[in-house]
Amino acid sequence: MRKPFLIVYLAAILLLLIAFWVVGMATESFQFATSCFIWSLIGFVSSYLQTHTNSPVTQRTGLILQFAGLLGVILFLSPNWQLATMVDISGDLAWLMLIALVAVIVTYLVGVQWGKFYASISFVVVPVLSIFGLSIPIVSSLGIVFSLIVSMVIGIFLVSMESLLVRWQKGQLGQVTSGMLFSYCWRLAVTGSAMVLTIGLLLVPPATLLQTPLIRKLSGLPNLPFVLFNRSSVEFPDLFTMPGGPINLPDTELFRVRGITYPRWRVRTYAHYVGTGWRVSSDLDRTEFPNIRLKGKFVEFTWEPINATNSEPVKALVSKVFPHSNLLISPGEAVSLQTEISVREIIWRTKSGCLVSPSPIRFNNYLVTAYPIPENLPAPYSANLSPKERRMLSYFPHYLHRVQELALQVTLNAETPYEKAKSLEAFLRTNYRYSYSPPSIIGHYTDAVAFFLFEAKEGACDWFASALALMCRAVGIPTRVVTGFYSDEVDTDGSLVIRANDAHAWVEAFIDGYGWITLDATPASERYRFRLWQVFQWMRRYWASLSNPYIIWWFVALLWVMGMAPTIWHLAIRTWEHCKPRPKWQVITHCYLAAVKMALKAGLNLNMNATPWENAEACNQAPRFPIAGKKAFRELADLTVAILYAGEEPNKAVTQKAKQLLKDFRNQVNLYRRWFAPPKLPSIWLKTIKEFWEQI
Repeated sequence: MRKPFLIVYLAAILLLLIAFWVVGMATESFQFATSCFIWSLIGFVSSYLQTHTNSPVTQRTGLILQFAGLLGVILFLSPNWQLATMVDISGDLAWLMLIALVAVIVTYLVGVQWGKFYASISFVVVPVLSIFGLSIPIVSSLGIVFSLIVSMVIGIFLVSMESLLVRWQKGQLGQVTSGMLFSYCWRLAVTGSAMVLTIGLLLVPPATLLQTPLIRKLSGLPNLPFVLFNRSSVEFPDLFTMPGGPINLPDTELFRVRGITYPRWRVRTYAHYVGTGWRVSSDLDRTEFPNIRLKGKFVEFTWEPINATNSEPVKALVSKVFPHSNLLISPGEAVSLQTEISVREIIWRTKSGCLVSPSPIRFNNYLVTAYPIPENLPAPYSANLSPKERRMLSYFPHYLHRVQELALQVTLNAETPYEKAKSLEAFLRTNYRYSYSPPSIIGHYTDAVAFFLFEAKEGACDWFASALALMCRAVGIPTRVVTGFYSDEVDTDGSLVIRANDAHAWVEAFIDGYGWITLDATPASERYRFRLWQVFQWMRRYWASLSNPYIIWWFVALLWVMGMAPTIWHLAIRTWEHCKPRPKWQVITHCYLAAVKMALKAGLNLNMNATPWENAEACNQAPRFPIAGKKAFRELADLTVAILYAGEEPNKAVTQKAKQLLKDFRNQVNLYRRWFAPPKLPSIWLKTIKEFWEQI
């Protein structure tokens, strides 16, 4: 038999490949996961060269690879885990990275012990199971569960295959072939996994396997979109999440603007990312009391400019369509608001330049003056943020390693912060698609931005804005998410019309020495309408629709089918051999041989090698055997002799007679076995009973 040791190593490598992919999904750092896999691959190569080659040169090469690999793991991978613990990474992720390092080290230490104890390479199964145990609560998804099932099959195959190979190496298996060994281990792995999963899922409901991770439970965030339509107006909440799914906003007209046709109107700003959405900052949303001046029939609220840019302020007369709306819009950082003197409300401004009213608004028209946030780099001036604001607006979640890697890759050739911001904006506009009905994130239990960038690849403006804001922060650019309206609908009288479905989200980035600029990564809704993109989107949405936890039962059923397929195939072949059409003479001989086997099981003194007449005579000499049975066997023997020795050609009536004789003989044999045949106990049972009787 050819030694299939390479199969064991390939199974172990495939098992670690799946495990490190799960590590990359959980830690959002595929660079770390790829490094772990490469170093573990070197460990397997060194073990193979030391244990399965006869050349001293290759064995010394394997020994050098082993020590060099261990040194590389200590120098390159261990600092990553230490850095993760120093940057206040969560405990589960730190343990997950530590277990990944343990899995790498195991490949260097256990593979060289081949033959000294059973299944040395199979020790990698232990850290792999630990990796899945730590990863599922962090990034539980259908893909992770499917990987767990595949890893279970490969792990059982690895353990059984290596154990049998070690036994074969010691001469304990006898004459076996590679195909026999591989087939046995594969069937054992598939059926064993199916049995374990079936029992486990019966004891533990599948829904608990895909339950909400602990982080999501602790936060308890509701599924709240960034804009809500409330009767005759819209609301922008202090906290919004990004659940995905269709966006349903009517085309109800809310405002009419005269004086300018500037399309971008600010309402709220958000600074804190919470994993599934954004919330306002108590510092940026802190209100500033205005200076109040009376101008004839009007009252004017003024504030000092926040960022003294070189741009000119714009003025616009805003008319609310619905009087009871509490919404105030501004085309930039507001510095003045003028309305009728009969109004007794005081209008405040947040530190980020948005207008807010502490009480219900009773006026319908107001004149607002504001400095628009430029979309291109303005003239330089002494603009800076306070250390607290910079720290707050630059915070990037430590677990989004994959998002950070993507941002660094996109901005690789950009030099200035402005060029980096524009590169990220262009990247999202070019490679992602706008959708009014993006896939829902509910049931995926992953970060919203990571889901948008790496799985959905399409979304509404809130997903684009969130991704752009975090990617800018990943390269060191302070950002904030802004919600409001974007409208370019101009009526025949020259007024700008703002509707409810014009609600929009975008990003404002701070460039040192230049101030705030506007970034909007949301592409046109008609982008990427070609057929291949639609196929990809259909595949993504179909995969997302399979997030029901009970889909696991289909995987288990597939394992049962795969495990039972060889048995079913052999049974089908035997059934076909038994039931397929035969020549008439073969039907008669088959009936005769079946009768002989029945007689032997009943204890009659017949012989398979004797002639039909000799067996008929032996059956006739059997004591207490029914006469009808003896007669049926004699006639069946006569038919067999006539066919085999006399050369007669049987017809359909003869074959039917042979089948009837076999049926009659079977009935008589059953009667004989019920009343007269001695019970047949295995000899070991008789021996045991005899020894027990002698002891008594």
